Amino acid sequence: MATTEAEAMRLVRPDNLDEVFALEQANLTAFPSEMLHFDGAWLTRLSPGNPARRVNSLNIYDPSDDQNAQRRLACAVGRFAEAGIDMHLRWTPLVPESVDALIDAQGWQRYALTEVWAAPVPQDVADVASAGEAGEDIVRLPLVQWLADFAAVGGTGADKVGERALAALRASLERVPADLLALSIRSENGEAMAVLLGVCDGDLIGIFDVATAPAHRRKGLAARLVRAALAHGAQSGARTAWLQVVADNMPARGLYADFGFKTTYQYHYCRPPGAG
Repeated sequence: MATTEAEAMRLVRPDNLDEVFALEQANLTAFPSEMLHFDGAWLTRLSPGNPARRVNSLNIYDPSDDQNAQRRLACAVGRFAEAGIDMHLRWTPLVPESVDALIDAQGWQRYALTEVWAAPVPQDVADVASAGEAGEDIVRLPLVQWLADFAAVGGTGADKVGERALAALRASLERVPADLLALSIRSENGEAMAVLLGVCDGDLIGIFDVATAPAHRRKGLAARLVRAALAHGAQSGARTAWLQVVADNMPARGLYADFGFKTTYQYHYCRPPGAG
């Protein structure tokens, strides 16, 4: 019998659960939520007004914590409803198999397959935070200025650069309790051309929100930003770089593969029947 896409998403369970847990914890640090609810290893993250699913999701961090799963899942659904937020369960290999069976029995939809990639941080990577070709500069910006550049290049999607979404993103990033690396490439006249956000947290550096203005794509700007982020990570003591990439983003996958990134694990989202 052929394996459906939903079955394929559910069945991918690697053996390196300690590494999965470490990267999931780094994800919590990199993108804080406005509100948290702890129920054993079940963590509900709520951020009203922020469109990002990762800060509006139920996360489970122990594959053995499945006691009273049906009741606990119903309570989590209720918390999202009370907050006026669409319910998302963020499935990772740490979700108990019995919870998998429960949501399948209830007809939950699985979608948005994403991969978490990691790579060793090269300790001899060149620091390219200086001027590039044609006077292009990589600059490290305060968060407010970086958000303006992020919006100017179009962000990672139209829904990410609306006024409300930018305000929510700023509120989340202002709570990051780690070294926030906000990089932008600007032209000689100050035009924002490409951006990248990094978070250095101990021996890890996360790379996020790599975006290039449509008029400046295919010029190697994203690669320059990734190289600069890795250089900063090396200087800060990071040993592993990690990032998230959707399964169908072939340009990004090619870029990151060139830097030695490889899939560590996959995650996806699940929502109750009838959810938008």
